[in-house]
Amino acid sequence: MLDSLQVRGFKCFDKVEIELRNINVFSGTNSSGKSTAIQALLLLCNNVSLNTTSPLNGMWLRLGTFEECRNRQINAREFQIGVKSANETFTINVKPVDDTTTDVAITSTERSEIIENLLSFDKRHVFYLPANRIGPEDSYPKNFDRVNFLGNKAEFIIDFLFKNRKTEVYDALIADNASVTLEYQVNYWLTKLFNIKNTISDLGLSNSLSVDFTMDGGACVRPYHMGTGVSFALGVIVTCLSARPNDVIIIENPEIHLHPKAQSDLTAFLCFIANAGIQIILETHSDHIFNGIRKAIVKKEITCDKTMIHFFQLDKDLNAFTTPVAINEHGRVVTNVKGLFDQFDDDLDQIIGI
Repeated sequence: MLDSLQVRGFKCFDKVEIELRNINVFSGTNSSGKSTAIQALLLLCNNVSLNTTSPLNGMWLRLGTFEECRNRQINAREFQIGVKSANETFTINVKPVDDTTTDVAITSTERSEIIENLLSFDKRHVFYLPANRIGPEDSYPKNFDRVNFLGNKAEFIIDFLFKNRKTEVYDALIADNASVTLEYQVNYWLTKLFNIKNTISDLGLSNSLSVDFTMDGGACVRPYHMGTGVSFALGVIVTCLSARPNDVIIIENPEIHLHPKAQSDLTAFLCFIANAGIQIILETHSDHIFNGIRKAIVKKEITCDKTMIHFFQLDKDLNAFTTPVAINEHGRVVTNVKGLFDQFDDDLDQIIGI
C-alpha cells in the first residue's frame, strides 16, 4: 500500500505531497489537479522499468509531449514524481533529451523493488477505471493483450470477468460463503445493490461477449434496457472483488449515472473493500460518496484513520495544492474548507432567503 504521492513541476503542480490511506477521495473544483494527480501516479507505473517505448503515452496515458506536461507557471525544465511505502521510496525524474526532439529521458533517483513490483503494469496490482469508461453495449470485445487487462476505457471488463469467473475471491472480500468464485460474489453485490444478476455469453467467432441482466428472477434483458448506471457499477464491483491486499484501485467518478441512494450504497461497498487492505483512490464530485464514507465511519465499517479526503484548489499563481480534510470517529468534518460539498447548503440558504 502506498503512503504518499509526491509531485514536483508536473502540469499544475509546483511541489506537493499527497498522503494516502486505505480509501482516498480526491475532490475539488474543475481543473484543480485531481486528474493530474492520478495521471502522475499512472505515469510512474508506466515508467517502472525505465525502458518503456513511450514514457508519456500508452496504457492508460495520453500525455503527449514534455512541453504539455511541464509546469509552465514555474517554467519547469524537468519534473519529478515519486511514491513512498513504509520505508521504501521510488522516484523518477523526467526531462527532454534535447531541444531538437520530443523524446524524454527518464532517470530514477530512488529505487524500490517492493514498490516497483506493486506498480508494474504487468504484475496487475494496479487497476484503473477512467471517467470515460465503456457503459452499456450490446456486445463487448474479447481481450488478447496480456498486460492491458482492463483496456484503456475498461472495454475489457466483461472479458476479464468471464475469464476469471471461477477464480476464488480473496477471503476477506467474501460476503456470502455459498460460493467463493468471482462470478458468484459479483452477482451477490449486484443483487444487494440493485436486485440484479448478470450472465455472460460467448458469441463465438465474433470474438465478442454479451451480457444479460435479470431483475428479481424476471426475463433477461440487454444492458441497454436495464439502465446505464448498472453497467458502470458492474465495472467497479468486478475490479474491486478481483483485487488482493495492497493492490491499488483508481476509479474516476464511481458515481456515474447512479441514483443518490445507489451512490451511498456503492460507497459502503468500497469501504468494505478498503477495510480488507486494498487501497482505493477515488476522484469524485459526489457529496453522496463523501457522506457515504462518513456514514461508514459512524457505522464502524471502516475507521477514520483508514480514510483520507483531499480537497484540491489553485493558488493565485494557478498552481494546485491540496488541503487534507480530517474526519473524526463520529463522522464529523474537523477541517472545513470552502467549496467542500457545501453547494447544497449555499443553494438552500438562498432559497430560504438567508
